[in-house]
Amino acid sequence: MKFVLKSFILIFTLVLPEFSYAQLDSSYELLLGTHVASPVTDSVSLPKKVETKKKRKPASEDASTNVQSPAANATDKAAAPAPVVTSTSAVKAEVQKEADEPSISQQAESIFGKDPDKVLNFYQTQFDDNDPRKNKVEIQFAPSYVTNESSSNYSYRDYRSVFTGMNVGANVWLTPAIGVGGNFMFSLDADTSGDAVTNTRSQARYEVLDTAVKFRKFFGFSQTSKSLEFDILYSEFKFSVPSDDPYRARLKSSGMGVKMTLKVPSSAEVSWLVGGSFYPRLQHSELQTGVDISSGNNTENTRMGLQLGSEIKLSRESQVFYEASVSSEKNLFDGSAGLPDPATGNTPKNVSVTDTLYMFTLGYRWGN
Repeated sequence: MKFVLKSFILIFTLVLPEFSYAQLDSSYELLLGTHVASPVTDSVSLPKKVETKKKRKPASEDASTNVQSPAANATDKAAAPAPVVTSTSAVKAEVQKEADEPSISQQAESIFGKDPDKVLNFYQTQFDDNDPRKNKVEIQFAPSYVTNESSSNYSYRDYRSVFTGMNVGANVWLTPAIGVGGNFMFSLDADTSGDAVTNTRSQARYEVLDTAVKFRKFFGFSQTSKSLEFDILYSEFKFSVPSDDPYRARLKSSGMGVKMTLKVPSSAEVSWLVGGSFYPRLQHSELQTGVDISSGNNTENTRMGLQLGSEIKLSRESQVFYEASVSSEKNLFDGSAGLPDPATGNTPKNVSVTDTLYMFTLGYRWGN
């Protein structure tokens, strides 16, 4: 019995290491993918463990648990868009440009000061070489097609005229943002309706003179940047007929007003122009001709205008432009008119007049 027990213990001590070596071989096989021959495992078929292929878990949002292979990380980095890096120096330079732009008061002081070149040099360095805003002098001329309609409850002030006209203007820029300018429009071979009963025509002449102090605000220094022009205007309108004309009076309106024009470039060569003008209080008078016409006591005169056009740059020195505009003046009178109305035979009271000019202009501007 003791011999059998000793034999069983001896066999057990010999077989146990072989099973341990077989387990180690299986572990190496899983890790390295190579088969290490074992005398026991090769001769004895042991039950194989079914291996289940583990699915790759999605990357966790937690950086500490987000473990991926180097190849996957490289692919993700390649697919990710490159971050947009904003140049800090470029931003600072743009801010510095606008911060250093002289104010209107500083520019006004520089006109009469000892150092006017400081303001001019600033804009010269900001504007492109072919930018028309560098010009100090501008001269323009523009033919126009004009329709004048005057509507009133007094036939002496009710008429219509269609004619061609010519605009001649000039601007002098003391600095790029401050200047003076003027424009003179006069009619060519104009006439107007005469007697309301016989439909006769009377020779007429129209003149419109505008003088202005101009201010410009730049919303950037590139040629595609918007700008706003603000004008303080003195305007004078004259309507003249022959001194012996029996149907119409000579008219004159004058006064101060303001005008604003917004320039919106669509490219470096083409810009849109939109603006308006307002004259809150004008002086209006009716002058005697062949008949002494009086519409009553003049109480109020105002004028408003709108314009829409475009400008095409050919070069820094040359631009062409076109504009459609409308200007309407309202004259109010109280009391009775001085003469009976020849169309009705009655003497009207509280006469009102609306005098409107419709104008289309095509012009050329030269600058230097």
